[in-house]
Amino acid sequence: MKLDVNKPQLTIMGVKFKNQKEFRGALYAISSNMIEGWQPTKQDVEQVKDYLILKQKEKSDD
Repeated sequence: MKLDVNKPQLTIMGVKFKNQKEFRGALYAISSNMIEGWQPTKQDVEQVKDYLILKQKEKSDD
């Protein structure tokens, strides 16, 4: 499976990320798991994005 990534537009499988930090974090997490045989769906990418946003928010609240 080839992951649909558009670096200039910060999208993975059509899911738009608001900044480079979130985009790179998601891309790393997703591609690392794909090496192990995982085949992500668009919904999986959205869940990774939501998780990263939540963790970033928790970090900024500290």
